[in-house]
Amino acid sequence: MIGIELPTLNTNDSSYTLVEWLVPDGSSIEGEEPLAVVETSKASEEIESTGPGILHVLVGGGQDCRPGQTIAYLFESAEARDSYRASAATPATASAPPGAELSITNAARALADSHGVSEAELRGLGRTVVRTADVEDLVRRAASAPSSPQRQLSKRQRTVGAVVTESMRTVPAAAAYAKVDVGQAEELARQLSERTGSFVSLPVLLIKAVARRHAAHPLMFAALTDDGAVRESQRAHVGVTMDAGRGLYTPVVHDAAELSSDRIADLLTGFRSKAFRGTFQAAELAGANIMVAPHTTEGMVLATPIVFPGQTCVLSIGAVDDQVRLDAQGTPRSHRFVHLGLVYDHRVVNGRDAMALLEDVKAELEAPAALS
Repeated sequence: MIGIELPTLNTNDSSYTLVEWLVPDGSSIEGEEPLAVVETSKASEEIESTGPGILHVLVGGGQDCRPGQTIAYLFESAEARDSYRASAATPATASAPPGAELSITNAARALADSHGVSEAELRGLGRTVVRTADVEDLVRRAASAPSSPQRQLSKRQRTVGAVVTESMRTVPAAAAYAKVDVGQAEELARQLSERTGSFVSLPVLLIKAVARRHAAHPLMFAALTDDGAVRESQRAHVGVTMDAGRGLYTPVVHDAAELSSDRIADLLTGFRSKAFRGTFQAAELAGANIMVAPHTTEGMVLATPIVFPGQTCVLSIGAVDDQVRLDAQGTPRSHRFVHLGLVYDHRVVNGRDAMALLEDVKAELEAPAALS
């Protein structure tokens, strides 16, 4: 009986993986020939027999082994092997059976990680032992596969992306939301539209309501400077997010507190036309110190927009949602609500301040007589 010991293949490794036996257990070996494949952290190596004999495997495929370990015996005859098997306390270790847990060699794991090959892809190979050669084959196939079609983002969309990235990187934002009964505001908007011929909507009234709260909430209209101070604004210049299918624009209703709602409505109508044609002038897009973001598509009731760099907060308004409430006499009444959101730069604005602004704007919209 001659033991086949595993030589030191890589001095950096304390163990290897016996990937597979190249000849079946019990085979007759004629002389020096490859018997098994062992993988180290750097390469795969073939282990050769040291002479003829009947192979008796001690370490199965997919199992770990260490340098100097006896991984098999070579017996002079099949009878000598049978005698050994009969007397041996521990039977020879068989190769991993079908369905056994996946074994991935260290080198294969490192190669897979470097190429972003997932565990699921490795399992998809249907092997019980994954070697570097298997990973290399996966990488080759992925490289030769036709690439997915790409579409270049427009310059405007890239600009939007830069603003969003800058906001997410620099503004530690928090948010608060209020539920607002807009039944009276909708009625006021309807009356103003009939009387003036302008399209007065809830976002129009929101812009007006926000602007009217400029003096009471100056931090909401301020800008944080590099030295940790805030620069307050003298007037309320309310930007409004607008997307007519050709990219996001943020035109500004300058000095909004001094404008009537129908005048704000006319400005928004003009802005929509320019957003569709892409014909804004620079002055119309500059100077906002607070932002209103309508998300009034039917079914959209809640939104959390970004705070634009250079500003401290943004208000969002969702679509109207009909709900039933009991009145003081317990009679069910239908009400129309929107969710008003406030996202704010928490370095400048605290939660109490944010909720105070929300409460004030909510009060303006629920009792809207002053917004005309």
